[in-house]
Amino acid sequence: MKAFAIGLVLACLSTVADAGSSIIGAGSQSCTAWTNRKKNAVVKGSFESWLVGFISGLNISGERDMVGGGDFDAIVAWMDQRCLATPSDRIGIAALDLGMELARKAAKP
Repeated sequence: MKAFAIGLVLACLSTVADAGSSIIGAGSQSCTAWTNRKKNAVVKGSFESWLVGFISGLNISGERDMVGGGDFDAIVAWMDQRCLATPSDRIGIAALDLGMELARKAAKP
């Protein structure tokens, strides 16, 4: 039941974010900025920390572990692929999509 609630919250967050709600920090930047983050170690660290913190926040609110023990590299790799495919998306919107994907996988028996 709690997995369903998480999915519902994520769906609502995605709708709210698309409707113009504010996303602050690295999440407000475009996927192009994500892809270019490797040019500067400070930016790279802050963007990746924002993403992992965001996903960790979603994870802690759920009944099941969505992140499978916290595979940092897999989370960053997912975002790398997503941002290469859709560079105009905001990092925060892509992170919500990742959260929804992780929640769906965690909800499967």
